[in-house]
Amino acid sequence: MKTKQFKTAIALSVFITIAIVSCKKETSTSTTAPAGKQSVAVYLNDDPVPNLLKVLVDIRYVEVKIDTGKVQHDDDYYNGDNDSDDDQQHYDQYGRWDTLSITPRVYDLLKLKNGVDTLIANAYANSGKITKVRITLGSNNTVWTDSTHSYPLPLCDDNPYLYVKIKSNSIETLPGGQVRIRIDFDVAKSIEFENGVYCLKPKLKSYSDNTTGKIEGVVKPGDAHPLLKVYNATDTAYAIPEEDGEYKIRGLKPAIYSVLFKATAPYRDSTIANVQVTTGQTTTIPSIMLHQ
Repeated sequence: MKTKQFKTAIALSVFITIAIVSCKKETSTSTTAPAGKQSVAVYLNDDPVPNLLKVLVDIRYVEVKIDTGKVQHDDDYYNGDNDSDDDQQHYDQYGRWDTLSITPRVYDLLKLKNGVDTLIANAYANSGKITKVRITLGSNNTVWTDSTHSYPLPLCDDNPYLYVKIKSNSIETLPGGQVRIRIDFDVAKSIEFENGVYCLKPKLKSYSDNTTGKIEGVVKPGDAHPLLKVYNATDTAYAIPEEDGEYKIRGLKPAIYSVLFKATAPYRDSTIANVQVTTGQTTTIPSIMLHQ
């Protein structure tokens, strides 16, 4: 049997606000970082997978790689910083790893949909240019297909380290020396199923609310159990509305999209074309009523 990837996506948005203090690990409680420092915190949100009830991910560590040098490099300089041996060394020419203070736990990604997020890390670390995020997963990862059937979700390559390169345009600078980074976890391409076995091969990328846009709206009736697909020639995103029909999709590149409301029979599908997504803005789609 060939490996199958799910045809829907979970956007795991890691909203990072790192509070950074040289060589000292502390929990960040202040909204203003000390002079010459930066403040960082990490949140998750997602777009859901319709044919799974739960996707449980065991997060053990969250780290940031920081270039603390005085020379300011552009993003191209860090292209040579591959991930193959980055877990074997604490620092190299591209920067130094700093561990954020977190409470290790298992997160149900499917609870973090339609703009909901949750804080997973908040700490002080070294100041400088953030170039990477590394998330270390534990072994307690599972998927639930319904309320009674769960399956292990091991790492496909047995590598627990998830790396995300952070581009300058994906970092949001906030008042008080804080920075924010969001990471999209594409579960559609990350969960594989072969010969009755699930495994996780995470696909992640960073983005910023300042350089992307959002779509939101309401679709009814709830009995139609619609799945939303927002797409164009190059990008696709998904959402499952809340019980009241509300939905929100974040991290969309500025462009024109079509929005498909994929209904459950006997309700009919509906599509809206030419939906404009604008940088830093939320596009509200008029309420949709699906019919039989």
